[in-house]
Amino acid sequence: HVGRAQIGVVTSGMRSPVLGKTIALARLDVTHAEIGTEVEIGKLDGHAKRLPARVVAFAHYDPQKTKPRS
Repeated sequence: HVGRAQIGVVTSGMRSPVLGKTIALARLDVTHAEIGTEVEIGKLDGHAKRLPARVVAFAHYDPQKTKPRS
């Protein structure tokens, strides 16, 4: 959400043990998909709570691929 408008939908989400944060993939309206855009994710738990989120590049963990591969 941006304000009261719904601008997309989360397709999957999970806790990242490496980043220590919750991450998600989402489909967003192109007008709000710019890197760095602040959005809110509405929870479907019956409490109408929203969580802050930010649009980031897809390879946000190790974009330079400097971590060794196992």
